Formats: sequence, C-alpha cells, structure tokens
Amino acid sequence: MVVPDDVRPPRSGSSRSSGPGRRATELEPAAGRKWSEADIIWELWNLRALQPAATREDLLEIKRRQELVLAREREALAGLWAGDRDILAPGHGFLEENPDLASGVTVSMHLGPYQLLAEPFLAAGLEPVILLNSRAMKSFKPGTESFVRHLGYKTRIEWAPVGGRGFVRQLIRAVEAERPVLVYLDGNSGDRGMAETRDRGLRYGLPGRDIRVRTGLARLVCRLGCPVHRLSLHWTDDGQLAWRRDPTLAWGRKDHPDLVTRTLFDWCFGRIMARPEQWHYWAMLRESSACFGSSLIGDPRVPRGLRGDVSQAFETCLEHAPETVRLILEKEAEVWPGDVLADLSEDRFYPAAGLSDDDLDVLRTEQPTLAELSAHHGEAWVRFHALRLCLLGMARLGG
Repeated sequence: MVVPDDVRPPRSGSSRSSGPGRRATELEPAAGRKWSEADIIWELWNLRALQPAATREDLLEIKRRQELVLAREREALAGLWAGDRDILAPGHGFLEENPDLASGVTVSMHLGPYQLLAEPFLAAGLEPVILLNSRAMKSFKPGTESFVRHLGYKTRIEWAPVGGRGFVRQLIRAVEAERPVLVYLDGNSGDRGMAETRDRGLRYGLPGRDIRVRTGLARLVCRLGCPVHRLSLHWTDDGQLAWRRDPTLAWGRKDHPDLVTRTLFDWCFGRIMARPEQWHYWAMLRESSACFGSSLIGDPRVPRGLRGDVSQAFETCLEHAPETVRLILEKEAEVWPGDVLADLSEDRFYPAAGLSDDDLDVLRTEQPTLAELSAHHGEAWVRFHALRLCLLGMARLGG
C-alpha cells in the first residue's frame, strides 16, 4: 500500500535490431524521459523474453504507457493519503462477493496497484499473512504498516519472511487457522536471493528464453492440500481499478510440485503479458534468466582440453593459408555498451575485450579470409579477436 521507492524499471537487454551497431539517434519515449542507448538495449533484451519479436518501437510504446500508468497510480495513492477512499471500494465489494478468499493461499503478482492486495482483508477485520523475501520485506513492510495505521484499521498484517526461522510452520498454522495467506508469485526469490533461484530453481520456458523459478510454494500447497486462489489487480482503459479472479485450484500430496509450479507461472505470465505496461517487476526476468546461472558464467564453448588444439590449428591457417581460410560467424553476436560481447543465439555474455560492434559488421555480411581481415584490422586483431570468437564458439574457420 505504498508507492515503491524506485518505480523506474531496471536495466535489461536487447537483440540485433537495435544494437549499438544500428546507431539509434533518438532514444526518448513520448512521455519525455530520456533513455541512454545502453538502457534501450538491455530493456529490449529483457522484453524479448516475453515478446521475442519485439522491436525498439514496441519497447518505447510500453514505456510510454507505463509512465501514464505510474502517474495514475501516484495520483490514486496520494488521494488515499489525503482521505479519498473511493479506490478501495472495488476491493471491498470483490471480497464480499468472494468470501472464500478469506482462507487458503492467494497468489498474485506485482501488477497494477498491487500494493492494495491486502487492504480488503484488513477492512473486513481479517489478519492476512504476507509471504515476502527479506529484501522485499525491508522496502515493503514499513510503508505498508504506516499506511494501515493511517487507515485506522484494528487488525494487522503478519509477515512471513522466506527462509526465516520457522516460516514454514508459520504458514502452516495460518492455513490451518483459515487465515488468508498472500503471496506475490513473481517475487521468485528466497533467503539467498536470486542467485539461488538461478542455480537451483526449476527451468521454465518463456517465449523468448528460459528462466528459473522457485518451487517451494508448490511443495507447500501440495503438502497442505489447501485452496489456491489466483487474484490480480489492474487498471482498466477508462482508469478504473479492477480485481480479477481466475478459478481456484487445489493440489494434494500425489501432485508433482514441478507441474504445480509451471501451472502457477503459466497463469502469472499470462496476466503479465496481457498488460506488460502495468507490471512493476521487470527485473525478475533478468535476474531469473537461466543463462546467468553461476555454472554458465564464463563457461568456454570449446572444452579446455581442446583449446590448445584449436589455437594451434588457427595459427597454422594464419601462417600457411590466410588467402583461402575464411572466418565464418555462426552466432548472432553484438557488442553492447559496457564492453559486453553478447552471443544472442545462446544468451551468453562475455567481456568484449576491446572488440567493437563495428568490427563484427563485415562478419555479418561476408565470410572474409584471414588475409582480408588482417588487411582490414591488422594481424594482431586477427590473432586475438578472431581466435577468441572461435574459442567462444561464435565463429569457425572454413574453406
């Protein structure tokens, strides 16, 4: 129930159509905020997890609508602080029409004015339990409790920090006591943060790439057999607040937590993809991306035992057949701001080590010989960068 401290979407990334080599000249969305080229590239890469064919123009249109939504939310929440409670009426009526939401687990996401999720329960005299990770707890809890006091409610929120001592028993007690348990599914993080999610989470396929998701909630609801309500908030086109409920689900001990997890995230991303401009947690896509798992960072595409052989073969070709041996780029590659060499075919990222995006242009359109590359870039460039592209599995030598 508090406006987030930082409503600016985090940096994310891009694909070929708007990379540094495309020399975009105007990076200002219609709403007036100026975006650097690096912002645009990373944001577009992030967006393409959900919309693989998204263009730079698609991204800026989402950003334009996003700023309108944020302005609407600020106005509505500021009105609440000033005493205008009209925005709360839809939630109160919704809970009255759906009294079974007062018990079981309710999953939602950071969509629309997600801060209001707990308010109808408090207004009805209930004491909801909210499951959050420790990082979210620090930013979300103080403002929410202050707002609850401002509204004058007698009941309170009970907080359950993921990974905290006894938090599972805390949730079990709440479910058994038929209290509402509220979970932001797209939080997707635990007591050890997103690094643990990337390394140990369940691989989940989005349209554009794989991410990792946590299965702990699914294991819990399978154990308890409690109802799982699916609830989301969003703004309508005419500026009204809408509460949406999808059919309640229930699982038991015989159900597989991985399948339950996929079902819940299918629903979650379905709601998000319908209104991407209203989603507040785009960082989750980047931070959950499977390609950033610790086991993959810096992983050479050529096994270490063969790197000497590849290097020797490259040196032999350069010395004895530079006029006939060609360098063939096999992957979609770009150099992004921040000295990042991106293998977009496999979502792998490496230090550019001085390589520029312009250097790759000739490889994208032609298959130059090593002699032609030496004439254009110099032999030192070929010995380092051309060989490195081969060792990273992004290029190969051919006749």
